[in-house]
Amino acid sequence: MSAATVAIAAAFALTACSSDDTPSDEDVRSSADVAVTSVQEQAEGAISSVQSVASSAAERAGDIFDKAKLDVFVAAFRTGYPQLSADRETQDIESIVTETCPLLDDGASDQEVNAKVQEVAANGSTVPDEDQAARIAQLVRVACG
Repeated sequence: MSAATVAIAAAFALTACSSDDTPSDEDVRSSADVAVTSVQEQAEGAISSVQSVASSAAERAGDIFDKAKLDVFVAAFRTGYPQLSADRETQDIESIVTETCPLLDDGASDQEVNAKVQEVAANGSTVPDEDQAARIAQLVRVACG
């Protein structure tokens, strides 16, 4: 039995149990209003719960998608730039993306983005040249997008 049915049945039972055997129109309207309000509140609660679950699922899907982009970036970086990726942890390589994306979001120029990539992609004394930095920046743009 649904909650709405229970609420309506309870409303009518309450009016039937009054001292007067014949419920007044006002009693019936009042009981019906209570039942309708109860059903509306339950429906609103259910909608809120569904929206919350959907929002949470979307956030998790976004996190998975972003992780996939980072994984692709790391794989491409390791393959394309072995000297820059040698002996580096995955998180260190991911930082190239995570530290450069905010610049892209803020509308930084290509020069600023490439300079940041050169700084963060450097591996000890091995620093990407300008062409490498520009190509890495393109990979970063894809990972940030």
